[in-house]
Amino acid sequence: MSKVNRKYKSSVFTHLFRETGKGFELYNAVAPGRFPAGTPVEDVTLSGVMYMDRVNDLSLLVGNKLAVFFEHQSTINRNIPLRDLLYCGRVYERIVSNRELYSEKRMRIPTPEFYVLYNGRKPFPEKAVYRLSDMFALAPEGEPALELVVNVFNVNEGFNDCMIKRSETLSGYMALVTKARGHESSGMKRPAAVRSAIRECIREGILVEYLEKYGSEVVNMLYQEWDWSVAKSVWDKESAEREREKWRFVVARNRALVKVYAAKMAENAAKLAENAAKLAENAAKLADKDAKLADKDAKLADKDAEIVELKARLNQGTVTQPAAGQPMT
Repeated sequence: MSKVNRKYKSSVFTHLFRETGKGFELYNAVAPGRFPAGTPVEDVTLSGVMYMDRVNDLSLLVGNKLAVFFEHQSTINRNIPLRDLLYCGRVYERIVSNRELYSEKRMRIPTPEFYVLYNGRKPFPEKAVYRLSDMFALAPEGEPALELVVNVFNVNEGFNDCMIKRSETLSGYMALVTKARGHESSGMKRPAAVRSAIRECIREGILVEYLEKYGSEVVNMLYQEWDWSVAKSVWDKESAEREREKWRFVVARNRALVKVYAAKMAENAAKLAENAAKLAENAAKLADKDAKLADKDAKLADKDAEIVELKARLNQGTVTQPAAGQPMT
């Protein structure tokens, strides 16, 4: 049986279904009647592939015809179609022959199906469908050239009960989680709440073989898993606060720059007004000089006219020779 890579933190969900080999039972719960009992199933979960330091997926090859990708989430993530696209590409690299990939003959590859089982504390509908095309920056015209559809099922108590009951393992897992959460809500510390839930499940015949074998690991995994969920919530809040702080800084910086630019503009406006006053003063001085020059020109014109008149009279002999010291007439 496939073992989980202990280099990474595994979720109880992944560890449970991989260690018990109940992946096909899980698939029959979400898609009943598709394949008969005894259909060969291969675990093709990629080792060491994680999200935020956690292994939380389960991938199955059913009858060499269907590639099923499961992910268990306790937090809502609408980017799962893109994550599944990247992940399933790596799985197909494992199960497809490179030689066939470049042959002329068309290949037949397993049909992919994508499922998310959500058991977080935030409200969520019984079922949701996430599409890769909903993430596109530009809405495609007509059918998208690339699409990936993820069916998200809420497996919390009171949701999809019929589906959960079709898988004894999934039902047992949710019973364990519900009991542990109940004990924690009543005031128990988390490790004690998980241990109490494990003891109750064993007494009630739920996941007995698995819990007797891996009980201590389940305590550690659930503790880490829920601590991680709380930590992620804190990270999200801190990230949002950092984002707000960044924008507060940007706004404050822009306001300071606006004040600096306004002061410079006021300073420039004052200099322009000063220059305009100087230009007006210079224009007035030039106008005064022009007036004085015009006056001089007028006087010169008068003298020129007198000279012309005298010349004319001299030519006519009408000018009387003046006595000594008298003007000519």
